[in-house]
Amino acid sequence: MKRFHLLISAAIWALPMSVQAHGDSHEAIAAVSALIAETPGDAALFFRRAELQLAHGDLGAAEADFLQARKLQPSMEIVNLSLARVRLAQGREKDAFQLLDLFLERNPDHAVGRVLRAGLLEKKGEWRKAEVDLRAAIAASPEPQYATEHAQLLVRHGQAAEAVRSLDAASKAHGRVPVLEQQALEIQERAGLTEGALVRLNDFIAREPRPDIWLVRKACLLEKCSRLDEARTAWDEAATAFAKLPGHKRETKANLALAKQIETARNAVRTKAP
Repeated sequence: MKRFHLLISAAIWALPMSVQAHGDSHEAIAAVSALIAETPGDAALFFRRAELQLAHGDLGAAEADFLQARKLQPSMEIVNLSLARVRLAQGREKDAFQLLDLFLERNPDHAVGRVLRAGLLEKKGEWRKAEVDLRAAIAASPEPQYATEHAQLLVRHGQAAEAVRSLDAASKAHGRVPVLEQQALEIQERAGLTEGALVRLNDFIAREPRPDIWLVRKACLLEKCSRLDEARTAWDEAATAFAKLPGHKRETKANLALAKQIETARNAVRTKAP
């Protein structure tokens, strides 16, 4: 695999700079084709052209080039993953699954491969096996999207509390990832895990630079749960926190709308029966 990545790097650096960046796909494919004409035995070039063709939506040409790359260099295991992507795009899910099994047998820590197979496992009704693959993807990569994928799978199958724990664990493992914590909050709010959501909101209020925004969210949640006395307090606290913003910040369009929302809600909640 290390040798393969070196080959790919060499192939990419051989392209003109305009193609290496975000050049026209036809131009990029033509540039790689010219290199292939000079060195037709270079598997990395066929792989590069196949990836460009796949991105362009030319599945037949991509498939042919991936197969040629594998023929030229049978040890290029990444081709099985790329061919699986082609099979998925073609709707040939059984073939894609077999290719992913083959690839992951030798590359168990490949996050993308795990996610692709997880999607197929879930479609087959084997969502707990899909979860195993997504947990492996989380362990293999620090990228937060894998934790998000895992949490979404759990939510789809009625495991909201487990999804929250998974997101919190992933966030903690990487020294706090705000986007994952906010996703956990959204799940708690939607699933009716109110006490946990309030604890999280209080944490955001205490440490975020704009507590007024989180106080508004807390007040809305409390109103939704008919906890009106607490909601009134939260709306008052939101108004106080908003008033502490510098004047030039309070005058932006978004903040003027927020101020109006706070004042309207404060007036409305006062009229509601306790």
